[in-house]
Amino acid sequence: MLWEGKPLRDVCEADIRNLLESGLAEHLQLEYKSALYEDNERGRRELLLDVCMFANTSGGILLIGIPERRDEQGQPTGVPDLNNGTLGLELPNPEAALAAYDARVMEAIEERLPLESAAIEVGNRRVLALRVPNSASKPHSVRHQGHIYFPSRRDRQRFNMTVREIKELVMRTTSHLQQAEETLANSFLEVQRTGETPYQIIGMMPVFFENFMVDVRPQAVHRSITSFTRVEQQNYYVNPGYTFDGLERHERQFEYTVRFRRNGLLNSSQQLPVFLQQDAEQFHITAIDQLLRQFVLKASAVYEAASTGAPYVLGMMLRIQRPLTGVHAVGVWIEDQTTVPAGDYRFPFMQIDDLSSTDRIIRPFCDQAHQMFGREASPNFNAEGRWAAR
Repeated sequence: MLWEGKPLRDVCEADIRNLLESGLAEHLQLEYKSALYEDNERGRRELLLDVCMFANTSGGILLIGIPERRDEQGQPTGVPDLNNGTLGLELPNPEAALAAYDARVMEAIEERLPLESAAIEVGNRRVLALRVPNSASKPHSVRHQGHIYFPSRRDRQRFNMTVREIKELVMRTTSHLQQAEETLANSFLEVQRTGETPYQIIGMMPVFFENFMVDVRPQAVHRSITSFTRVEQQNYYVNPGYTFDGLERHERQFEYTVRFRRNGLLNSSQQLPVFLQQDAEQFHITAIDQLLRQFVLKASAVYEAASTGAPYVLGMMLRIQRPLTGVHAVGVWIEDQTTVPAGDYRFPFMQIDDLSSTDRIIRPFCDQAHQMFGREASPNFNAEGRWAAR
């Protein structure tokens, strides 16, 4: 997808002009509009159908305020034209226009669809950009004035899917999701463990993955793995090595290993930091939260460097080879503790459309980990669900 891994808020005028000067025409994941959608029922329906068609295909970007070359009949050709049109729109309140579009999408498209948007400055005008994710919840439908539509896209044309096409889309999407989850689960069991120390294994991968979808050679990808630390520590770098599958990075302390494969699979495995107390292995349960949060923050940088887009599947497993005691502590005082038996504890998979919401992503995992050791929820989040580690 265009500007893969780059938030729309970071797209600037130079990016827009470079795109248009290249002459890039509309395609499966790109649509130009020279003007705003009409503020009537027809215009509202067109907006909803255009957004939904991208979600039902492979995602895409809609750029509003881009003049297009016309054919002999006066129809837009899908090719940008900077010589015979004005770039951008004069909008007194572009954010209000984007908010109105987002509200319509939230109200009329099922299942709910996250929409990224930005008003990009081009001189004293604006280009409105809407990014629609490659949804793992396909098919989506539009409800408008008593009608239900299932739009999709082929090349640069929109069409309404038949019942057969809708059924096939459900089967393909389910298959992709199952394959991603199975690949992730298998990667957990492949982790080689030393001794009987408990391990926390975290993994993430794109739902619509393919073999060799990631080029691991670029320096940006290499740097993102080099700085993939297990703790929030500045300037701590370990060079990864190339393997048959991709890149691999090791830290000796607690046997921390990060692997990034060419199919987009990213995982980390680390020994939990245990200590002996009264001849029993114990650990501070909040370590699970901290390791998971650091993983998601670093994963965002890796996928941005690799230009690999959402949706993703996130998973986690605790592999415990003998009874393990989890400690809840306040300061230096142990508040209470719970022991769990040996076993492989795999947490439910989560689908992720936006890696920028780290706290929202990790909180269900953290809460479940603390419930496993007898607490209602993780203490590392405040009442609003934001990270507030003590």
